Amino acid sequence: MPLTTKSIKKSIFPERTSCFAAADTQFVNEEMVRDAPYFSGDEKFVDTQKIKGVSAPNETKSLPSSNFFDKITIMAGSSGIFFISLILIGIWLILGIVFGVTDTWQIMFQNASSIQVYITDILLIRQQQNANQALLTTLAELQSRRETCARLLAKIPESKYGNSNEKNGCIIDSKSFDGNSDWQDYLLIAKPTGIRLSWISICSIVAQALGSIWSFILYWIGIGIWVAVGPSLGFSNTWQLYINTATALALTFTSIFLQNIQQHQENKLSRCLEQALKIDAGIELQLRALTGDQKPNPIYTVPAAPRSFIERLIDGFADIMGSGAGVVISLLFTVIWIISGPALKFNDNWWLIIGTFTGLIGFIDGFILRSLYFREESFTKFQFQKLASSDSILLEKLHILYKQEEPRTLGFAERISLSIGNACGHRYASVGSVAVVIILLIVASSMLWSESGQLLCNTPTMIVEGFLLLVLIQAHNHANEERAADFSGLLKRRLLLHGSVLSLT
Repeated sequence: MPLTTKSIKKSIFPERTSCFAAADTQFVNEEMVRDAPYFSGDEKFVDTQKIKGVSAPNETKSLPSSNFFDKITIMAGSSGIFFISLILIGIWLILGIVFGVTDTWQIMFQNASSIQVYITDILLIRQQQNANQALLTTLAELQSRRETCARLLAKIPESKYGNSNEKNGCIIDSKSFDGNSDWQDYLLIAKPTGIRLSWISICSIVAQALGSIWSFILYWIGIGIWVAVGPSLGFSNTWQLYINTATALALTFTSIFLQNIQQHQENKLSRCLEQALKIDAGIELQLRALTGDQKPNPIYTVPAAPRSFIERLIDGFADIMGSGAGVVISLLFTVIWIISGPALKFNDNWWLIIGTFTGLIGFIDGFILRSLYFREESFTKFQFQKLASSDSILLEKLHILYKQEEPRTLGFAERISLSIGNACGHRYASVGSVAVVIILLIVASSMLWSESGQLLCNTPTMIVEGFLLLVLIQAHNHANEERAADFSGLLKRRLLLHGSVLSLT
């Protein structure tokens, strides 16, 4: 496709439009149509191999092709980048031990951390947007094929569905399968082993620990201790640098860790979706072989989620920061900062400027990320429920009894941490973050952007941003558990449909 202004803009800025897809049609050949036991004979065979554009993925799916920025986003979430970041932190710590814990040593790390977290926030926004669009597009594809299957089943006499009494399951590969069976025993999905399995287990344990209410409490206890020692240090700039350095360490680790576990989760869910689509294709092909039907799968559209005016503003900010524009803005500011170095004689105040900029923007990004995560996860959950209801209708038609698993009851501590996360994800929390930044800018300006004024901008925002990343990990843990249940139900229903359709003759 030739490059145009519209195509370039679309590749940089993710669109907030509806997602749609038509599942790739499983066409049957002329012999299969002729031998189909429930072929009506009213339709004329069409050689689809000679028809161009039938179920062409580029035309019937809303998922855009991956661009360079998306590839960077995926690479940044890899385990390799995570370990490289840990090594760099280790080198910085060694330098501090060798040369002493000076203010410059702390400020340099804070700047590096602020820039890294700023870039990671951009990538996290992009990662969330890409994952959400990909998932909704796949759900649309599943709904597209579900509509076809419902239409094809209507062509088969109900007497062929077997006993009208409800059955608990079906037979798959000579093995009994029902709603209580483990779908992993029936699908060939490669499971991690060795070092990879150990690493996944460690990440899971760390994620659960960081996203717990106890982690929240310990975090604020640490802040309380820092405040308590303030008088003994005269609330000096050095006192502020201590907490900035501590939160910078926390921010760096949690941000790269969050990106790593989210990328791992997306890869895992992608494999599950591939299996679901593969089973779906088999169901469709079997039904087409029985009915001789050649009508292409319809396009199913998942409408864009309704948004308030404030949510549109939040999404607009996210579209800018979660795109190439966000990177360009950061690069321009970095260039200006470097150029201004000689004029400020590269003093401590100059070193703080870049950290102040990235810290303030990162502070807003934290609330924006939580808002996006909260709304998009809620909307996706609703779409999973719609698909489950549609599947249940087909299973009921085939006299298959299926009961959706009840969600796990959350403990008291989990409910508290989830409530905190939801509060941080509220649209007014994002508005409040902008108001706080404006106030800090006014205060810093009144202090002529002195070292104390900049630290005043840095310190509270870094503290809150560090907490928000813990909240995001908590949200990831909860969403991960819910999504695992959604996918388990999805694959179980697919296997039940597959086994039931294979039994039709």
